[in-house]
Amino acid sequence: MLELPLQSFDLETLSLARQLSESLTVLLGLAISYIAYRGYRRNQSRPMLFVAAGFALVVGVPAAAALVLYVVFDAPIPVINSVGQVSELVGMVAILYGLWTPRAG
Repeated sequence: MLELPLQSFDLETLSLARQLSESLTVLLGLAISYIAYRGYRRNQSRPMLFVAAGFALVVGVPAAAALVLYVVFDAPIPVINSVGQVSELVGMVAILYGLWTPRAG
């Protein structure tokens, strides 16, 4: 049988790689959110506030909610996934609104 590259890794290594990737994604998303928020504060650009809030909702809230719901409340995985997905959806709408809204002034 032909061995694919992923078959040579064990599940523990793949799980660790996924966790590191997820952590990096959250950090980058929160950095983008912070930079967008600074842009809002500097220029008083309301659309930039929606972009900042959107990125926080897309990457920050699902990660924090998953951690709190899983560790503290021992919530079932479908509930955790649903909370994360609702947050991501609202965040995407906020980003779209921020990018679509004409700049005042």
